[in-house]
Amino acid sequence: MPRPYPGAMSAATDGFVGPRIASQTFHPGGRVETERAPAVWTLAHRGYRGSGRLDIWVYRTKQLALEAGATLAMECGLDEDPHAQTMFKTRRYQAVLDRYEETSPDSHLLRVQLAFLQPE
Repeated sequence: MPRPYPGAMSAATDGFVGPRIASQTFHPGGRVETERAPAVWTLAHRGYRGSGRLDIWVYRTKQLALEAGATLAMECGLDEDPHAQTMFKTRRYQAVLDRYEETSPDSHLLRVQLAFLQPE
């Protein structure tokens, strides 16, 4: 798959896979058990192109994925939305992604999330 946005690379590239919080259990008395598992940050997009195809890119950090997602949202029509323009200029990338989903058909999505790797 091509690397369409800055920061997107193969998950096999060093530094992409890292231990992330997979679950937390909160016990009476304040004790917290945290489990970590290997995961990568992903940007998932389903829009007008590709007949409903879901495209997924992998990023080294959440911030890189959010910035790439906001850039994609702007390229997909939000560049004409004054509210989205303001959010993008002020680097409120998650808000731009939320605006994309708010103003797009229900079948579209643009999200940044962790993808946990399954053991072989």
